[in-house]
Amino acid sequence: MKQELWKYSILEILEGYKEKRFSPVELAKEIIKKINKENNKLNAYVFFDEEIVLQQAFVSQTNYEKNCARSILEGIPISIKDLIVTETMPTKRGTLTSGLPIHSDYDAPVVKILKKKGSIILGKTASPEFGHKGTTQSLKHGNTNNPWNLDLNAGGSSGGSSAAVAGGLGPASIGTDGGGSIRIPCSFCGLFGHKPTFGRIPAYPISPFGTIANLGPITRTVKDSGALMNAIASPDIKDWNSLPKHNTDYTLFTRNLKENFKIAYSKFWGMERFFNVSLMQSEVIKKIEETIVTLKKEGLQISEVEEIKWPHNPLEVFLVLWQAGAANLARKINEADYKNLEPTFLKFIENGKKYTMFDFMDAESKRAENSLYLKKVFRDIDAIIGPTLPVLPFNSNKNVPDGYEKDKLFSWLPFTYPFNLTKHPASTINVSFSDSGLPIGMQIVADTYEDKTCFELAHFIEETMGLTNTWPNL
Repeated sequence: MKQELWKYSILEILEGYKEKRFSPVELAKEIIKKINKENNKLNAYVFFDEEIVLQQAFVSQTNYEKNCARSILEGIPISIKDLIVTETMPTKRGTLTSGLPIHSDYDAPVVKILKKKGSIILGKTASPEFGHKGTTQSLKHGNTNNPWNLDLNAGGSSGGSSAAVAGGLGPASIGTDGGGSIRIPCSFCGLFGHKPTFGRIPAYPISPFGTIANLGPITRTVKDSGALMNAIASPDIKDWNSLPKHNTDYTLFTRNLKENFKIAYSKFWGMERFFNVSLMQSEVIKKIEETIVTLKKEGLQISEVEEIKWPHNPLEVFLVLWQAGAANLARKINEADYKNLEPTFLKFIENGKKYTMFDFMDAESKRAENSLYLKKVFRDIDAIIGPTLPVLPFNSNKNVPDGYEKDKLFSWLPFTYPFNLTKHPASTINVSFSDSGLPIGMQIVADTYEDKTCFELAHFIEETMGLTNTWPNL
């Protein structure tokens, strides 16, 4: 048995509760202690109140004592990214501006579901200003650091969530992903994270970035994220994009992936025409391809895919939608307050204001053509795998790694945002470590609505590579 309760996965916690080896209050106190000890190093939490956490834990403990647990998530501690609205906790969105309300009289649907099922909401985790970039620094809260090396970047924009889970400051978190914002930090921090098919997890208020934004789970193990998906992947009346209820168990993996399951490997995800591949770190490719060799030895059918030929440059399409979204959000900010905005976000706003409605509609049309193209690719394969990112974690103070254009915040993220555009489900899972001990993530993409495929393959990889019990030394 593990000695430190903060190292327990969700499923291990549930087993501990069932066997009465520890209680929700005991677990909560251990995690509170861990947060108080380590958060000043990581800067993962931007709101944390011990009393609120303990109040929830005592309710869960009472429910277990009375044999009336609300669900299997009763007493499970979960943090929430600080872009997601919460009724009893402030939502500051990483900004110094005052245009959007900090306090709310309602919970976002995902938070409402988790509370209803008995989860303990630990607090709010750091985001860059309005989640606008792939790293987590803000004028409001400072830098969020990587648990594997505190001088390095945790990634973003769900960097606070990923740093918290990787550092043992809670077993799970709910993040958001508008261009890779779950997969980027999970790759940097050595975790599993999933961007679902758009609409699979309900969202409200609607993101200012529109239908490229998603919510998803961040955990150390695949089955832990599966347990969260079982709870939160359901429709909500407040989200007109939410998909119908579907009877899928994301923790049950019975499919034989060694037979009649075709996997394609894509080194550059079709972005070699739009991205300087010489900037890709050779160690990333080396470790990914070593992993593929291992998976083939374990019986998976993996072949290198012919080049993915996107009809349109995904970056050009993405920037129209992303920067138009920034300009849309800016309508809620008083122009006198612009001086408090971060320069990188202000630039997005300025660029977004230059687009016309025709530019936006043209981008949506090109986006649809890219998505239809990818669906044709999935006629012959079940999943595509490849590197989540082209680089290892870099300096915590930087938005962009060395060698990339510093004023182009998405220049180093060519493998993630294409699938926000197409709405396909995409996961990342830790498959290796660099020679310097930094995590390296593999991305898994499946056809639309086939989120379970991502989980099945990720679980096979997780079992094969056996890295989930490797922890950073804080």
